[in-house]
Amino acid sequence: MSKKKPEGKTGEKSKKSKVSQEPAVVEAKQVPPTKPAPKKKAAPKAAAAKKPAAKKSKRPTNEDIALRAYFIAERRQKLGWFGDETQDWVEAERQLLKEAGIKA
Repeated sequence: MSKKKPEGKTGEKSKKSKVSQEPAVVEAKQVPPTKPAPKKKAAPKAAAAKKPAAKKSKRPTNEDIALRAYFIAERRQKLGWFGDETQDWVEAERQLLKEAGIKA
C-alpha cells in the first residue's frame, strides 16, 4: 500500500518547489570614480540692484514700542530705579527711532 499525499483545495497534488536555496550572485561592474560637477558661477545681480532699497526711515509700530518698553520696565524694576510706564514708553520710542535713523 502506498500512501497518498493530501490534495490541496484545488484538487492538485502538492509539489515541492525546485527553487535553488543558493544565494544569487550578481557581478557588479567597476565604475571609475567620477569628478564632482563644476560649480556654476552666480549670475550678476544687476536686476536685484535696481530694486528699491528698504527704507530705514520706517517708523516703529506701537507693538514694537510696547515690547521695548516692557523690557525697559523689567530692567528698571530689577535694578530698583524709579520710573513709570510713560517714561518707559518714551524711552522705548526714542531708542527705536534712533535705531531706525529717524530724528524725533
